[in-house]
Amino acid sequence: MEGRLFFVVGPSGSGKDTLLNGAKLALAADPHVVFAQRVITRPAGVGNEDHMPCDMAEFERRAGSGDFLIHWSAHGLRYGIPIHLADNLASGQNVVINGSRAAAAELVGKARNVTLVEISAPAELIAQRLMARGREDAAQVQSRLARVTPKLPAGIDSVVIHNDAAVETGVARLVSILTSSRPGDEASPVRPASLPGAAFLRAKLNGEELTESQYRLLLTEFVEHKHSESDMTRFLVAATGALSIAEVTAIAKVRSEFAERVTWDEPIVVDKHSLGGVPGSRITMIVVPIVAAHGLAMPKASSRAITSAAGTADAMETVARVDLDIHDVRRVVAAARGCIVWNGKLNHSALDDVMNSITRPLKLDSVKWSVASILSKKVSAGVTHVVVDLPYGPYAKLKTEQQAIETADLLRTVGEALGLKVEACPSPGDQPIGRGIGPALEVRDVMAVLEGRPDAPDDLRNKALAFASRILRWAPDISSEAAAKSRAVELLGSGAAKQAFDRIIDAQGRRAPAAVPGAMAAEVPAKSSGTVCGINGWRIGEIARATGAPWDFGGGLELRVRTGEQVKAGDALYTIRSNTPNGLAAATAAAASDSGFEIA
Repeated sequence: MEGRLFFVVGPSGSGKDTLLNGAKLALAADPHVVFAQRVITRPAGVGNEDHMPCDMAEFERRAGSGDFLIHWSAHGLRYGIPIHLADNLASGQNVVINGSRAAAAELVGKARNVTLVEISAPAELIAQRLMARGREDAAQVQSRLARVTPKLPAGIDSVVIHNDAAVETGVARLVSILTSSRPGDEASPVRPASLPGAAFLRAKLNGEELTESQYRLLLTEFVEHKHSESDMTRFLVAATGALSIAEVTAIAKVRSEFAERVTWDEPIVVDKHSLGGVPGSRITMIVVPIVAAHGLAMPKASSRAITSAAGTADAMETVARVDLDIHDVRRVVAAARGCIVWNGKLNHSALDDVMNSITRPLKLDSVKWSVASILSKKVSAGVTHVVVDLPYGPYAKLKTEQQAIETADLLRTVGEALGLKVEACPSPGDQPIGRGIGPALEVRDVMAVLEGRPDAPDDLRNKALAFASRILRWAPDISSEAAAKSRAVELLGSGAAKQAFDRIIDAQGRRAPAAVPGAMAAEVPAKSSGTVCGINGWRIGEIARATGAPWDFGGGLELRVRTGEQVKAGDALYTIRSNTPNGLAAATAAAASDSGFEIA
């Protein structure tokens, strides 16, 4: 079966290149999809594209010799697609071309299976993006928007992606299209039609609302691998883009059924969850000991890092064993009233395996889908009461306080329908919490708080106390919010929380010796004087991971200054730590390119 040629077009400001780059990254390991490298008459290193440079005379010679499958002119440059990509199509691979709408007519007759993918966005959003680039003034932007768009050739297959949401959503939509035609796939968009769930899949792709029973049937078919990966991908793109509250509740209920239900002989079982996105912020390792010291049962199962420098399980593993099964967890909670373990051996769900294999490579992250996933795990874990931290900020998953408030409302509503008591709390997430970023460095901050040391990070201590207080408010013997706050402060200040943490560590299996921050260090200096007006959490996380974290427990960063503080050129912004020369060198080079600090 011949592959399909996808010709991706879109005006400047539509986000075409951003989506193509994201799709290329997501599909890097997919042998069925090939992204064409264009020949362009501009020097190497110019522009944001990895192109093959060519001067005008050579380009014309190659065009005349038939070296290009297709070629066109735009903005004073010549663009060509190498003819050898026809071999890829003939072998059954899909070929993706970053194209121009004006050249679409040239596609006719060049390949048998052609789909034109048009990236579009509202005019006002395109205008905002063009102005943000700073290359054109308002009049030039308006002139660009007023240009007449060439018509598509008659009969060409086309699809439109409205790129007006998060980048991850646009990338997922494009990936879904690029993988919709693979060797062995039939022409029908949903296969096979005889499956009972096929009608429900089509309905969701058409934007219809599904019921709990329909989701149960369809998701069961997914687990049994009765649908193609491309169909499941398209379903997930559609579902993450549009889910009603009733659907979120239905999906949460169904998801909880795919994991073994844990039961506890406890009137109250508490938990704490975070939507994440903020470096540091290792408050769970303080909250659990405070709550356990009071006597509430808190079996906390946490994840490892996926894109960050440390997850709670990674950090806890620097001091204790975390790969416990449910029998060990019951034993630890009986002995210490709490635990902090890796969730990989608990509440395993076949559905999660299927969903994660698609959503993670695509970086598909919908708040509504996340709510269903989070609460389903709490139900299957036997939790009765849960507090959810909702950080918001430019580099957190939730960008605005309003978005965090809306998510909190959704969590409470769906939680109530599931029989859970949920308290969801928006919190500022515009900068890292604590000073350490990386497993051992974050635990050093945690221990400073638990031990009451004067150098303990105040922001980490205060946030941990706030969330511990919210949980303690559910204890039958605590009468008010004020009493809960007072009790949390008392348990931390008296050392009772530290003692509870030691009991948890010993019950789980103490690591001896505990991992410590990396022995190799390098400081990252400020390049100019001024006020730190922002810290890019994504960039800081990337640099910390370059040290080897979280696999290198000692790798990461020690922050020296925070947002709002004054610095002079040459002052240390942070210290890089690693246990390997390569990790230290890689992180230092990354920081030299972009430290992640904004100074004005």
